[in-house]
Amino acid sequence: MLERSRLVPHHRDDSTDLDVVGLAASITGPVLTTRDSSFAAECSPYNLAVRHAPAVVVGATDAADVQAAVRFAAGNGLPVAVLATGHQAITPADGGMLITTRGMTGVEVDPEARTVRFEAGVRWQQVVDATVKHNLAPLNGSSPLVGAVGYTLGGGLSPTMGRAFGWAADHVRSVDVVTADGQLRHVTAESESDLFWAVRGGKSNFGIVTAVECDLFPVDRLYAGGLFFDGEHAASVLHAYRALTEAAPEELTTSVALLRLPPLPFVPEPLRGRFTVHVRVSYLGSAAEGDRLIAPLRAAAPTLIDAVGELPYERFAEIHSDPVDPAPFVERSAMLSELTPRTVDTVLALAGAGTDCPAAFVELRHLGGALSRPPRVPNAVGNRDAAFALWIVAIGTPEDTAVPMAFADRALGELAPWSTGGKYLNFMSTHDASADLVKPAYDADTYTRLEAIKSSYDPTNLFRLNHNIPPRSSTAGISATQKDTIMTAPGIDMAKQVAALTDHAAIVDTLHRYAAALDHADADLLTSALTEDAVVDLTPATAKIGLEFPVLSPRDTVVAALIGAVGPLDTSHSITNVRAQVDGDRAEAHCYAQAQHFLPGQGPNPTVTTHALMMNRYRADLVRDGAAWRIRRLTIDSAWFDGDPAVLVSQA
Repeated sequence: MLERSRLVPHHRDDSTDLDVVGLAASITGPVLTTRDSSFAAECSPYNLAVRHAPAVVVGATDAADVQAAVRFAAGNGLPVAVLATGHQAITPADGGMLITTRGMTGVEVDPEARTVRFEAGVRWQQVVDATVKHNLAPLNGSSPLVGAVGYTLGGGLSPTMGRAFGWAADHVRSVDVVTADGQLRHVTAESESDLFWAVRGGKSNFGIVTAVECDLFPVDRLYAGGLFFDGEHAASVLHAYRALTEAAPEELTTSVALLRLPPLPFVPEPLRGRFTVHVRVSYLGSAAEGDRLIAPLRAAAPTLIDAVGELPYERFAEIHSDPVDPAPFVERSAMLSELTPRTVDTVLALAGAGTDCPAAFVELRHLGGALSRPPRVPNAVGNRDAAFALWIVAIGTPEDTAVPMAFADRALGELAPWSTGGKYLNFMSTHDASADLVKPAYDADTYTRLEAIKSSYDPTNLFRLNHNIPPRSSTAGISATQKDTIMTAPGIDMAKQVAALTDHAAIVDTLHRYAAALDHADADLLTSALTEDAVVDLTPATAKIGLEFPVLSPRDTVVAALIGAVGPLDTSHSITNVRAQVDGDRAEAHCYAQAQHFLPGQGPNPTVTTHALMMNRYRADLVRDGAAWRIRRLTIDSAWFDGDPAVLVSQA
């Protein structure tokens, strides 16, 4: 066995009191904090709608790295997120541990067994390139850049062969997964069958999957590609598409998208800055029969681009022509029971020609066929009763996507008569991350079983920075040591103690979010810590150092004032000695907050002496908001001060 060693120098990060040096000694890959120059690049996802600010990021190179990272996170009470390519916008890993798997790139093909095993950082193009050498193909996604493991664990809706063979998760033979106890488990239908059932559809809720083994299919070519039409023909094309899907054989997998692409260089000239309709086709039969099947589409309207024909399987990316450059985007999804003429008319009224649809994509993917049938080995993937998946995408920053997302909500409401009530997990975004919004990805019995399995394998909800399925009796934020103490202490009402510790951990997390938001100038994170009518009163502290600062309220005013005044500074806020009393859905917390402030850009300079160091006392009145707590009133007094008060008002 190779000796495990550090590849880059590290340090103990005093701001979080984590033994990063000790962690790095057990990891082959990089272990990074905000002080490392490559930290931002390691945390960066493809989908730039989410910015991760973890306390520590581990670049795993193998399963042993993942085990060491998970054990460290559990021992330090850090929630864990996993990132391969980051196409899907998940809960930010702020203050937790982010495990990146880009360094895990092994692919092994067994042509005799018709299987492929791929590690957690592998992208679909790498898998396909390895399998087509043997005239075999997987149930891959539309983009060659998407991570194969995350796609498969979320169900895996293949645009090439989905209707012919079903969901990608249906064809998983085995999974290697590191669970919350740090164990690496090889799970199959015969070994830990409950966990094997749950991870195929439950994604990262039950552990960090390090490798997956899947079936392959004897396919080396497709009749496939895309038809593009001018948007003025949207009505005739969509109605022709609906008619095609009514009688489509299972060997034909299709989708249609109403596109409003920006006038940017990466967009092909015929599509740039104009409204178009894109029909995607993948057929496993002959080219002659494929021509016959899609002839009504070609007859529906003149094409701008007709790129459907014989296609070697390794060129599958040409079917959807997904963007290759990172960009921020958010999404909404729904599952539809049918596509009637009236459904099509409703879609056209929302996003067809002559509308002011602000979304970049409004897409329908044809399901049915093998996607509707139960797999040979059952799993947690739902939505087998749906005939179509609806996907709405908005591109841009949160400010840019507010209007498109409001449109998406209205569109889902208009299309409710045809909705099954379900959602496709891989098409869900940060807006769908609460437990109530995750539930529609599963039927009721499946979700109940997932909760129970979560309780067995991750009772403290260590893996919660995702589209989370909490354990049945949630103990999020409680360390394994705390839980063991509760379980074994004589005369203790375990349920009450668990609830008390859970509330205390959640209240501490709220105070940490408040402090971290000031250090990172993160308005969204600060917003998450406050109620809408929040009051922040700094006057007891500021009066002692000769400053006048108004009482701030409501939340929008608090966020704007504090981010504007403190955000540009080089700061570090440390919360300690948290004491909390909970009374039902209200709580009162007291803690110390040591806050160091330097002028912008001067913090890292060892020669700078101008600073403002405060030891403050916080009193926070909080209210419960679901499983979390928010600050309703925060009063800040000062125990002592050192430095120059002018630093604190330099950005005023």
